[in-house]
Amino acid sequence: MKVLIIAGGEKPSSELLKSEIKECDLLIAADRGAESYLENGFTPDYALGDFDSIGEEYKDILDKIKVEKFNPEKDNTDTEIAFFKAVELGATEITFLGVTGTRLDHVMANLGLLREALERGIEAYIIDNNNKIYLKNKGTTLKKEFGDYISFQAFGSPVNNFSIKGSKYELYNHKLLIGDSLCVSNEFIDEYIDISFEKGEVLVIYSRD
Repeated sequence: MKVLIIAGGEKPSSELLKSEIKECDLLIAADRGAESYLENGFTPDYALGDFDSIGEEYKDILDKIKVEKFNPEKDNTDTEIAFFKAVELGATEITFLGVTGTRLDHVMANLGLLREALERGIEAYIIDNNNKIYLKNKGTTLKKEFGDYISFQAFGSPVNNFSIKGSKYELYNHKLLIGDSLCVSNEFIDEYIDISFEKGEVLVIYSRD
């Protein structure tokens, strides 16, 4: 089951939101993410959070859908609560919108949800108007699908023997570090790129200006 979670960070464009909704079976709003659904004429199946930041004009509408409210002083972020709800409901793939923006602390925590998903065998993607991000723990073939650039970052610990084949800038047996600038802003020259590496986790980042 494909689940879309929209949180209260940077709002996705209407085009992006509608494109992702077409592919999803279940819609979950994390707190102010409900606004993105409602502003575009969609009603989430579930809305979760403390709703301390949602607009007053939307609060009456929330009374008509499945809402689970939480105390603002809690151990989990609204996005994490929404993630675990998706897991509980049997998600096999999760797309996160509205999880990037001005709060870098939340962005970092949301990147951690990619690992939570990976450990459960769930495909998970963070997408905003300029980026698509996901986490891999083994080599794979990547398709040109979003933006002009593709970058790679070690996640959690260095990754040994990282190789990129088929890209504009190929790389072989590199020790990929956290914050490694060598693997920023690579480009596709064809439809596919192959990456391989030893034990570890790699953030794959598609981006456009």
